This record gives sequence, structure tokens and C-alpha cells, in this order.
Amino acid sequence: MRALLERGHAEGPGRGWPLSPQASLFWGAWLLRLAWLWASGLLTAAPSPSYDEGAYVGMAQSFLGRDPRPWVAHPPGYPAFLLPFVALGMPGLALARLAQTALGAALAPMTSRLAARLKFSPRESFAAGVLVALHPMLVFFSARLSSEIPFAVLELFFFSAWLGAWERGSSRGAAGAGFLGGLASLTRGVMLPFGGVLAAVAFWKRREQPRWMSLVIVCGSAWAATMAPWTIRNWARFHRFVPVSQQGGWNFYEGLTLDREEILWKRPAAMAREAKERGLKDIFETDAYFARKANAWIGMHPREFMVLLLRKAFKFWRLAPYPPHAAAARWGTGIFNLFFFTLAVLGLWRGALRHPGFAFILGFAVYLTLLHSVFVSDLRYRLPLEPLIAIAAGAGASVVSP
Repeated sequence: MRALLERGHAEGPGRGWPLSPQASLFWGAWLLRLAWLWASGLLTAAPSPSYDEGAYVGMAQSFLGRDPRPWVAHPPGYPAFLLPFVALGMPGLALARLAQTALGAALAPMTSRLAARLKFSPRESFAAGVLVALHPMLVFFSARLSSEIPFAVLELFFFSAWLGAWERGSSRGAAGAGFLGGLASLTRGVMLPFGGVLAAVAFWKRREQPRWMSLVIVCGSAWAATMAPWTIRNWARFHRFVPVSQQGGWNFYEGLTLDREEILWKRPAAMAREAKERGLKDIFETDAYFARKANAWIGMHPREFMVLLLRKAFKFWRLAPYPPHAAAARWGTGIFNLFFFTLAVLGLWRGALRHPGFAFILGFAVYLTLLHSVFVSDLRYRLPLEPLIAIAAGAGASVVSP
């Protein structure tokens, strides 16, 4: 780690190393992800039901007119990314996985640059990028046809743009951040409610930026305008107000358990049978039905619900994935995350929270924790936070290796 941090002092080519630190991070991360793609056999694999791969490919096919189902259960951003690859058939899906490994590799230098924007030192910023490059969960999902990696890329672009606008008081920068926030929301719907959290944090830190209110208004307006075409499409097609997707009630009821097998297959299968038995005709009726059912359970068991929320919040931050992942993968991920979180805590103790703009990062972490204590708290859904945690961990690495 010390040798890697020392390389972070270099600002460009030279000193016997032909690549800049940012290029080194990208190429090192990409080689690691390509090796995993090859070793896992995913390069030539068909879309899996796991991690919504089949659903995303199906939605992309519907955009091409090959699937008649009126997809609205998932946001359109990732299927739109897959569309040109799906048009090529199975060879195209292999290309999509290759492209996604490149996006996953790009997270390493992007994290390093975001840390630098937050005024962390070159060594701390480089260390953050190294941790992202090596992170086993980020490596694993880089080969999967699921939305987490492209969402993380858009999220880092968003925070970089917003923090730049916040620092300079730039309305143009805030509009750009709003556009990126809209794209991120259309990739994963969890980003949309964060707009309110962003406004709350801006109010809290208003002494840092006198133009905070105008920046929030401009950002929010651009955010809404970016999402408007998809919202209008849904209104025209379904006569419903659906800004992103329609599955909140289903996900809410599905997540009212800590039992792994229930979450993975038992409860969804039972819910599908129940919907069929009750003659629920479409996703809107089904979603509303399970939302009512979840609220009724909470009304009868308020104490159990509060305990469940607390336990799911802890589960969201667990160190390792559950079976059926192999024991070696679970142990390796757990040991890495123990080291990773220890560095992050050291970084926070060292003063990461005092860096201007870091409060927005903290707000996003708290928001996602609360959100997934209500809905499913799978480790997959913590993935967008890992590059942001790496920023604090990079600061912690400089404590371990001064």
C-alpha cells in the first residue's frame, strides 16, 4: 500500500513510469476486471435471472420492438445503454460486458478525481482510486449486466459537477449537475428522492455557499427537465404519473423480512401466485395491492417493523455476501471490507467530514442506508456507496502509511 501511495505523488508521466496516476488506475483496474470476466465464464454467458439481467435485456428488446410487454417496472437508463448491444444478439451481449468492465475500471480514476475536488491530498486521492480498483464487489459487478456500475459512474459525475457548482456558485454547473442527476435517476430510481436530501444538506451548509438556494432551484429544474420525456411517455402510455418506474409497493412488501431465502425466491414466488389468484391485471394494481398489504402489516406490528428497520440497516452494512457465493469469495470480500471500513473510519476520524462539500457525500450514505432499511437491503444496493466510502478510506490510508 505504501508503494502505491508514493506513486500518487506523481502528477504525470515521468519518474520511470510511462503512465499518469489516473491512467495507471484505469488500466490496472480494467486488466483486473477483464481477468475476472474471462475466469468467471461470463463473457459468453446468456443473461441470468440473477441481478435482473434478464429483465434489463428484455426491456432493451422491447425498445427494439422485439418484446411486446409494456415494461415499466425498471428505469429505462440501463436498458437504453444495452440497446445497441442487444441489437447484435449474443455477440453484442459479450461486447456489453466488455464495455461494462471498462466503465467499472473508470470508477477508479473518477473516484480519485472526486477526492481531489474535495481537497484531499494527491496521496489520499490516489489511495481512494486504488481501493476502488481492487474492491471485490466492484470487480464482480463490472461483469454483470445490471445497472449498478453505470449508475455509480453517473453518480460520481453528478457529485463532481455539483461540488464544482457549489464551490464556484455556478448556475451553469448546477444545471449540468441536474442533468446528470436526471440521467442517474433514470438509471436507478433511488437517485430521485436524493434531490430532496441534497436541498436539505445545502440548507444545512448554506454558510459555505451564499447562492445555495438558486443553485438548488437550477439543479432541480434541470433534473426534472431531464426526466420529463420519460414521465410524459409513461403518462401517454399508461395514463399514470410514473417519473421513473412502478414497483415500490412490490419491493416494500418483498423487503419486510430478513430471511434470505424468502427474499431470494420464496416471497416473490408467493407474491406472484397471490396476484394471479386475486386476478390483479397489471403492474399498477399489483403494486398498489402489495403496498396496502405492507402498510396493513406495519399498522398491526409497529414495534416489529421498527426492530426490522434497525436490523436491516445493520444488514445493509454487513461485511460479506451470503451463500450461494463460495466460501472463499465470502471470506475474501469480508476481510477486504473489514480493512476498507477500518480505513474509512480512520479517515473520518482524521477529518474527512471537515472537507467542504463532504456533507453531501455523507447525506447520500445516510439516505441510502435509511432507504434500504425499508426496502431490500442487499449488498448489491450498497455498491454506489463504495467509491464514496473509498474517499474516506483513502484519507485513512495516509494515517496507516504516513
